[in-house]
Amino acid sequence: MKISQRVFVKRWKPILEEYEKIQNKVLPRSFRLVKELCLAHYISNKELRRYYRKWQEGKKQDVSLLPAKIGAKPGSRRTPKAIERNIMKAYRRFGSNRYELVLLFKPYYLDKTPSPATMDRIKKRYPLNPAQKKIIKRYEKVTPGELAHIDLTKVPKVE
Repeated sequence: MKISQRVFVKRWKPILEEYEKIQNKVLPRSFRLVKELCLAHYISNKELRRYYRKWQEGKKQDVSLLPAKIGAKPGSRRTPKAIERNIMKAYRRFGSNRYELVLLFKPYYLDKTPSPATMDRIKKRYPLNPAQKKIIKRYEKVTPGELAHIDLTKVPKVE
């Protein structure tokens, strides 16, 4: 057991044993009421009952007092490599945006199709090399404002 876990058990075990004494009206006991016990240890009655229930269900083992791990394991919900590879192949071939990629893969993967946001994350994870990127059209200007013009529907009066 880690040090942080031992500290956790060391805090809660005496509180719960004292709570049992109060419940069973065993003498001698440090506190007459559960409310006094909660005030002395800066805990709520609800929290005390929750830990006591966990402790009883765990057959009063120290391990039962430790917080349960929540959520999925890191990486367990990541898109499988095979799907990622197919997405990148389609992206490199067609240059589709994320919504078009979702529509393209929907018939194949059905409910396993990644969302548009996931498509973007996959594309970011495997970036294109400079040769594969689209060439941006640039207009070379000799003088500033050469190709720029403004279309106005109403010209103001100049006085």
